[in-house]
Amino acid sequence: MIKWNGTREIPGLALTAARYGMAEHMAQRVRADEPIAVQLATFVATDIADGAILRRFDADTPARRLADGIVDHLSVARVGYEVGNMHPEAKPYIGILAVRAALVGGANLLHLIKTGEVTKGRANQKATNLATAAFALVATNGNEKVTHVAGTIASVIAIITAIPHFKDIGTTHSTGIREL
Repeated sequence: MIKWNGTREIPGLALTAARYGMAEHMAQRVRADEPIAVQLATFVATDIADGAILRRFDADTPARRLADGIVDHLSVARVGYEVGNMHPEAKPYIGILAVRAALVGGANLLHLIKTGEVTKGRANQKATNLATAAFALVATNGNEKVTHVAGTIASVIAIITAIPHFKDIGTTHSTGIREL
């Protein structure tokens, strides 16, 4: 399993956990029917930057990578919940994205339990995250027809990019990370 070293773990975990506060802020803005484009762009940039900064200082750890995925999923769920409440036409697509997240999370957890390795989704997860973010932006604009198009595109991308997460479960890697 993942080994804990508090001195090494706390800075990265704190930086990653702070991103959830950004998601809560976005959710409140969605509920207030306010735009979220700037907040969403900041969230995505911060998601990329936190890992890059920690890797630059050799402070990224498996525990932080695991926390990163959990924060990403919780953040998407929190904002998605508010988008669905405000824009019911988005709910079917939010459901598809949620099922995908649960299945991929389960596959990654199974791999972690079997090998002790975390999974880094790379381009597959980035494509899903960006498609989900674009869908959220479109859905919050209230145009039902465009929401259906964006939801369909995001759902197809999410389904296609989920497939690699079900390969190599239980296979250990020389780097100690299952990279897709």
